[in-house]
Amino acid sequence: MPHGYGPHVELTATVVGVGLVAAFVFGVSKTAVPAVSAFGVALLATVLPPVPSTGVALPVLIVVDVFAIVLYGRHADRGLLLRLLPSVVVGLAAGWTLVRLADPAVVTRVIGVVLLLSVAGALVRRRADAAAPARAGGPVALLLGAGAGLSTMVANAGGPMMTLYLLRMRVGVLGFLGTVSWFFAAVNVLKVPFSVGLGLITPESLVVSAALVPGAVAGALLGRRLVRGMSVEVFRALALTATAAAGVWLVVR
Repeated sequence: MPHGYGPHVELTATVVGVGLVAAFVFGVSKTAVPAVSAFGVALLATVLPPVPSTGVALPVLIVVDVFAIVLYGRHADRGLLLRLLPSVVVGLAAGWTLVRLADPAVVTRVIGVVLLLSVAGALVRRRADAAAPARAGGPVALLLGAGAGLSTMVANAGGPMMTLYLLRMRVGVLGFLGTVSWFFAAVNVLKVPFSVGLGLITPESLVVSAALVPGAVAGALLGRRLVRGMSVEVFRALALTATAAAGVWLVVR
Protein backbone atom coordinates (compact mmCIF):
# COMPACT_ATOMS: atom_id res chain seq x y z
CA MET A 1 0.00 0.00 0.00
CA PRO A 2 1.41 3.45 -0.88
CA HIS A 3 2.62 5.72 1.89
CA GLY A 4 0.07 8.11 3.38
CA TYR A 5 -3.08 6.10 2.76
CA GLY A 6 -5.51 6.02 5.63
CA PRO A 7 -9.04 4.82 6.35
CA HIS A 8 -11.96 5.65 4.10
CA VAL A 9 -13.23 9.21 4.38
CA GLU A 10 -16.44 9.71 6.32
CA LEU A 11 -18.98 12.53 6.36
CA THR A 12 -18.96 13.79 9.94
CA ALA A 13 -19.90 17.14 11.46
CA THR A 14 -16.21 17.95 12.03
CA VAL A 15 -15.28 17.08 8.47
CA VAL A 16 -18.10 19.24 7.10
CA GLY A 17 -17.34 22.18 9.38
CA VAL A 18 -13.61 22.31 8.73
CA GLY A 19 -14.06 21.21 5.13
CA LEU A 20 -16.39 24.13 4.38
CA VAL A 21 -13.72 26.54 5.60
CA ALA A 22 -11.11 24.78 3.47
CA ALA A 23 -13.43 24.92 0.47
CA PHE A 24 -14.01 28.62 1.15
CA VAL A 25 -10.24 29.12 0.86
CA PHE A 26 -10.28 27.16 -2.41
CA GLY A 27 -12.92 29.54 -3.74
CA VAL A 28 -10.94 32.64 -2.79
CA SER A 29 -7.84 31.15 -4.39
CA LYS A 30 -9.59 30.59 -7.71
CA THR A 31 -10.96 34.11 -8.04
CA ALA A 32 -8.36 36.22 -6.20
CA VAL A 33 -4.98 34.76 -5.10
CA PRO A 34 -4.20 31.23 -6.40
CA ALA A 35 -1.31 30.60 -3.99
CA VAL A 36 -3.56 30.51 -0.92
CA SER A 37 -5.07 27.20 -2.06
CA ALA A 38 -2.24 25.41 -0.23
CA PHE A 39 -3.73 26.54 3.08
CA GLY A 40 -7.10 25.05 2.19
CA VAL A 41 -5.37 21.77 1.34
CA ALA A 42 -3.53 21.76 4.66
CA LEU A 43 -6.70 22.60 6.59
CA LEU A 44 -8.66 19.76 4.99
CA ALA A 45 -5.83 17.38 5.87
CA THR A 46 -6.35 18.14 9.57
CA VAL A 47 -9.70 16.32 9.58
CA LEU A 48 -9.07 13.70 6.88
CA PRO A 49 -6.11 11.41 6.14
CA PRO A 50 -3.64 13.57 4.13
CA VAL A 51 -3.56 11.62 0.87
CA PRO A 52 -7.29 10.71 0.71
CA SER A 53 -8.10 14.36 1.47
CA THR A 54 -6.72 15.27 -1.95
CA GLY A 55 -9.37 13.04 -3.52
CA VAL A 56 -12.07 14.90 -1.58
CA ALA A 57 -10.66 18.27 -2.61
CA LEU A 58 -10.33 17.55 -6.33
CA PRO A 59 -14.04 17.57 -7.33
CA VAL A 60 -14.57 20.73 -5.25
CA LEU A 61 -11.68 22.40 -7.05
CA ILE A 62 -13.10 21.41 -10.44
CA VAL A 63 -16.46 22.97 -9.58
CA VAL A 64 -14.85 26.25 -8.60
CA ASP A 65 -12.55 26.08 -11.67
CA VAL A 66 -15.68 26.27 -13.80
CA PHE A 67 -16.85 29.24 -11.74
CA ALA A 68 -13.52 31.01 -12.34
CA ILE A 69 -13.63 30.29 -16.08
CA VAL A 70 -17.04 31.94 -16.30
CA LEU A 71 -15.64 35.03 -14.58
CA TYR A 72 -12.17 35.30 -16.11
CA GLY A 73 -11.73 32.67 -18.81
CA ARG A 74 -12.01 35.08 -21.74
CA HIS A 75 -8.90 36.95 -20.49
CA ALA A 76 -6.61 33.88 -20.58
CA ASP A 77 -3.31 33.88 -22.46
CA ARG A 78 -3.71 30.66 -24.43
CA GLY A 79 -0.15 30.76 -25.73
CA LEU A 80 1.19 30.38 -22.21
CA LEU A 81 -1.15 27.48 -21.57
CA LEU A 82 -0.06 25.60 -24.67
CA ARG A 83 3.60 25.98 -23.74
CA LEU A 84 3.00 24.69 -20.21
CA LEU A 85 0.65 21.76 -20.68
CA PRO A 86 3.13 19.17 -22.08
CA SER A 87 5.48 19.57 -19.12
CA VAL A 88 2.52 19.56 -16.74
CA VAL A 89 1.54 16.09 -17.96
CA VAL A 90 5.08 14.92 -17.17
CA GLY A 91 4.75 16.45 -13.70
CA LEU A 92 1.42 14.74 -13.12
CA ALA A 93 2.90 11.37 -14.04
CA ALA A 94 5.85 11.98 -11.71
CA GLY A 95 3.47 13.01 -8.93
CA TRP A 96 1.37 9.88 -9.45
CA THR A 97 4.53 7.78 -9.10
CA LEU A 98 5.60 9.62 -5.95
CA VAL A 99 2.18 9.17 -4.33
CA ARG A 100 2.52 5.43 -4.90
CA LEU A 101 6.14 5.03 -3.85
CA ALA A 102 7.26 7.94 -1.68
CA ASP A 103 6.25 9.49 1.63
CA PRO A 104 3.88 12.36 0.66
CA ALA A 105 4.97 14.38 3.72
CA VAL A 106 8.57 14.39 2.52
CA VAL A 107 7.59 15.28 -1.04
CA THR A 108 5.37 18.10 0.21
CA ARG A 109 8.23 19.58 2.24
CA VAL A 110 10.52 19.42 -0.77
CA ILE A 111 7.92 21.33 -2.79
CA GLY A 112 7.79 23.93 -0.01
CA VAL A 113 11.57 24.39 -0.08
CA VAL A 114 11.52 24.75 -3.87
CA LEU A 115 8.82 27.40 -3.57
CA LEU A 116 10.82 29.40 -1.02
CA LEU A 117 13.94 29.28 -3.18
CA SER A 118 11.88 30.29 -6.20
CA VAL A 119 10.34 33.24 -4.35
CA ALA A 120 13.80 34.40 -3.32
CA GLY A 121 14.93 34.11 -6.92
CA ALA A 122 11.88 36.03 -8.11
CA LEU A 123 12.62 38.88 -5.70
CA VAL A 124 16.24 39.10 -6.84
CA ARG A 125 15.23 38.96 -10.47
CA ARG A 126 12.52 41.59 -9.96
CA ARG A 127 15.11 44.05 -8.72
CA ALA A 128 17.63 43.15 -11.40
CA ASP A 129 15.44 43.60 -14.46
CA ALA A 130 12.31 45.46 -13.35
CA ALA A 131 12.31 47.50 -16.54
CA ALA A 132 12.79 44.62 -18.96
CA PRO A 133 10.01 42.51 -20.49
CA ALA A 134 10.03 38.94 -19.21
CA ARG A 135 8.81 36.26 -21.55
CA ALA A 136 10.07 32.97 -20.19
CA GLY A 137 10.29 29.93 -22.37
CA GLY A 138 12.30 26.77 -22.82
CA PRO A 139 13.71 25.34 -19.58
CA VAL A 140 11.86 27.82 -17.34
CA ALA A 141 8.46 26.87 -18.75
CA LEU A 142 9.34 23.17 -18.61
CA LEU A 143 10.49 23.25 -14.99
CA LEU A 144 7.65 25.39 -13.70
CA GLY A 145 5.05 23.46 -15.65
CA ALA A 146 6.38 20.12 -14.40
CA GLY A 147 6.60 21.53 -10.88
CA ALA A 148 2.99 22.67 -11.00
CA GLY A 149 1.85 19.29 -12.26
CA LEU A 150 3.84 17.38 -9.66
CA SER A 151 2.82 19.56 -6.71
CA THR A 152 -0.85 19.57 -7.67
CA MET A 153 -0.85 15.76 -8.02
CA VAL A 154 0.91 15.18 -4.70
CA ALA A 155 -0.77 17.85 -2.58
CA ASN A 156 -3.27 19.86 -4.67
CA ALA A 157 -0.75 22.69 -4.26
CA GLY A 158 0.09 23.68 -7.81
CA GLY A 159 -1.18 27.26 -7.36
CA PRO A 160 2.05 28.67 -5.87
CA MET A 161 4.22 27.27 -8.68
CA MET A 162 1.87 28.60 -11.34
CA THR A 163 1.79 31.96 -9.54
CA LEU A 164 5.58 32.22 -9.79
CA TYR A 165 5.47 31.48 -13.51
CA LEU A 166 2.82 34.08 -14.28
CA LEU A 167 4.47 36.69 -12.08
CA ARG A 168 7.62 36.14 -14.11
CA MET A 169 5.61 36.62 -17.29
CA ARG A 170 4.11 39.87 -15.92
CA VAL A 171 0.58 39.01 -16.92
CA GLY A 172 -2.11 41.54 -15.90
CA VAL A 173 -4.57 40.79 -13.11
CA LEU A 174 -7.41 39.55 -15.31
CA GLY A 175 -5.01 37.77 -17.66
CA PHE A 176 -3.41 36.11 -14.64
CA LEU A 177 -6.72 34.88 -13.23
CA GLY A 178 -8.06 33.85 -16.63
CA THR A 179 -4.94 31.86 -17.48
CA VAL A 180 -4.92 30.19 -14.06
CA SER A 181 -8.60 29.28 -14.36
CA TRP A 182 -8.15 27.42 -17.65
CA PHE A 183 -4.83 25.92 -16.57
CA PHE A 184 -6.15 24.34 -13.39
CA ALA A 185 -9.41 23.30 -14.96
CA ALA A 186 -7.41 21.30 -17.51
CA VAL A 187 -4.92 19.99 -14.94
CA ASN A 188 -7.59 18.98 -12.44
CA VAL A 189 -9.58 17.12 -15.08
CA LEU A 190 -6.37 15.33 -16.12
CA LYS A 191 -5.86 14.33 -12.48
CA VAL A 192 -9.22 12.57 -12.22
CA PRO A 193 -8.20 9.24 -13.80
CA PHE A 194 -4.96 9.23 -11.78
CA SER A 195 -6.91 9.87 -8.58
CA VAL A 196 -9.52 7.23 -9.37
CA GLY A 197 -6.77 4.74 -10.16
CA LEU A 198 -5.09 5.46 -6.82
CA GLY A 199 -8.40 5.01 -4.98
CA LEU A 200 -8.47 8.65 -3.89
CA ILE A 201 -11.83 9.39 -5.52
CA THR A 202 -14.51 6.96 -4.39
CA PRO A 203 -18.31 7.09 -3.94
CA GLU A 204 -17.72 7.92 -0.27
CA SER A 205 -15.29 10.75 -1.05
CA LEU A 206 -17.70 12.23 -3.60
CA VAL A 207 -20.39 12.51 -0.93
CA VAL A 208 -18.00 14.53 1.24
CA SER A 209 -16.94 16.65 -1.76
CA ALA A 210 -20.57 17.52 -2.55
CA ALA A 211 -21.12 18.71 1.03
CA LEU A 212 -18.20 21.16 0.69
CA VAL A 213 -19.18 22.81 -2.59
CA PRO A 214 -21.26 25.62 -0.97
CA GLY A 215 -18.18 26.82 0.90
CA ALA A 216 -16.18 26.95 -2.33
CA VAL A 217 -18.86 28.98 -4.11
CA ALA A 218 -19.04 31.46 -1.22
CA GLY A 219 -15.26 31.87 -1.29
CA ALA A 220 -15.27 32.41 -5.04
CA LEU A 221 -17.85 35.18 -4.73
CA LEU A 222 -15.81 36.92 -2.03
CA GLY A 223 -12.62 36.57 -4.05
CA ARG A 224 -14.32 38.21 -7.00
CA ARG A 225 -15.23 41.20 -4.84
CA LEU A 226 -11.73 41.46 -3.37
CA VAL A 227 -9.97 41.57 -6.72
CA ARG A 228 -12.14 44.29 -8.25
CA GLY A 229 -10.17 47.48 -8.71
CA MET A 230 -6.96 45.96 -7.31
CA SER A 231 -3.86 47.42 -8.95
CA VAL A 232 -1.33 45.18 -10.69
CA GLU A 233 1.36 46.16 -8.18
CA VAL A 234 -0.79 45.26 -5.17
CA PHE A 235 -1.94 42.04 -6.81
CA ARG A 236 1.62 40.93 -7.57
CA ALA A 237 2.86 41.78 -4.08
CA LEU A 238 -0.05 39.86 -2.54
CA ALA A 239 0.51 36.89 -4.85
CA LEU A 240 4.23 36.70 -4.07
CA THR A 241 3.61 37.03 -0.33
CA ALA A 242 0.98 34.28 -0.42
CA THR A 243 3.35 32.05 -2.39
CA ALA A 244 6.13 32.52 0.18
CA ALA A 245 3.68 31.82 3.01
CA ALA A 246 2.49 28.68 1.23
CA GLY A 247 6.07 27.52 0.89
CA VAL A 248 6.70 27.97 4.61
CA TRP A 249 3.45 26.18 5.44
CA LEU A 250 4.29 23.20 3.24
CA VAL A 251 7.69 22.89 4.93
CA VAL A 252 6.51 23.08 8.55
CA ARG A 253 3.02 21.57 8.49
